[in-house]
Amino acid sequence: MLPIAPKKQECKLKASKIQINYKTKTRLKVVQVPMFRPTVQTISPDLLETALGGLGCELLDKLEGQVASMLGVPFVVAASNAALAMHLALSAIDMKRGDKMITSVNAHPSIAQMVRHFDAEPIFADIDPDTFNMKHDAIDAAWSDRQKKLRGVIYSLSAGQSDDLERLYTAIHADSGIVIVESFGSIGLELKLENGAPDMLVTSLFAFGSPSAANVGFIATHSETLRNRARLIRNYGLDNSGANSTGYTYDMVDIGMSYVPSALDVAYTLTALDSIKGAVDRRREIAARYDEAFKALAHVTPPVKKHQHAYTHYVVKVDKNRDDFARELGVRGVEAGLHYIPLHLMSYYRSKYAIKITDFPRALSNYQHILSLPISGNMSDSEVEIVINAVKEIDHKRAW
Repeated sequence: MLPIAPKKQECKLKASKIQINYKTKTRLKVVQVPMFRPTVQTISPDLLETALGGLGCELLDKLEGQVASMLGVPFVVAASNAALAMHLALSAIDMKRGDKMITSVNAHPSIAQMVRHFDAEPIFADIDPDTFNMKHDAIDAAWSDRQKKLRGVIYSLSAGQSDDLERLYTAIHADSGIVIVESFGSIGLELKLENGAPDMLVTSLFAFGSPSAANVGFIATHSETLRNRARLIRNYGLDNSGANSTGYTYDMVDIGMSYVPSALDVAYTLTALDSIKGAVDRRREIAARYDEAFKALAHVTPPVKKHQHAYTHYVVKVDKNRDDFARELGVRGVEAGLHYIPLHLMSYYRSKYAIKITDFPRALSNYQHILSLPISGNMSDSEVEIVINAVKEIDHKRAW
């Protein structure tokens, strides 16, 4: 393997090696254990040579073929990153101004943003308080309302936990609706993607925001029509199928832009594919250790696992003073995160749609307690122990 320099990360906790505890005025070391760490820090020499040799198209075909085989679907289209893959998927279904898609109020902000980029409207649905995925009765209510130009559902698998999606597919498809499943970072999750399941799965190898050198996004589908349209739009809407003997003529038959990942991004992602199953298995192992360590704590509740889980995030609930708990973790060198702040609390959506903070009570209640702990495919056992000991110590301390 040939090492490559990691990209510079802008992380507020990593920007300084020390921070001030303003209660005690002491200077303390921070970030012994980050939220995420790149699982892969190399590119295979053969793949790197191919990428630098101008054969990126060959690598892209290889990557899409391997991901299709991994997911058990006939067609995969890659894009530069996961958000662009979602934008490309919406382009493939010809999303238009005024269209509507049901989306989770508790998902990465990019999901609803991609809908808005078409001047279309996200219809937010509340969540299950245990899985953090959209509540099926909330989807049913939004779908039965049948607002004009409601196209379908983007179902986000929060923190990498799957769900009972067959009911969703049946209900939405019965009314000719579209189902897109979003599973950023959960490509190792075994989902039922047989024909008649989601129209498209939009996924990636790494969780959004994780510091990987590349995070190519993928659209997986059984529809050759959707695959062909996505590929066309991915390359500026240019079609060279009618090229003459010179091979260099082309026609522009649709509006598109460049979603094509660079050859280096593709080479990195191909290298990472070999280790993705091991990374998912390691995250599950860490999650099991966390579950056992935290099950009897007074103030911290481990995540509820109802379905298959890839643990892109490990999200606990803190019964009180969540932010102070997170600050105490930082003092002990453990970085924490928040996945996610409900979208109806964001200034843009509050002002755009006049949403009340009480409109989505389950998401609001969860938000007041959730906290993500470090979990990565290459966390060491000693780092796992640092996290466990820090959480236990703070839980017992009761001074936060």
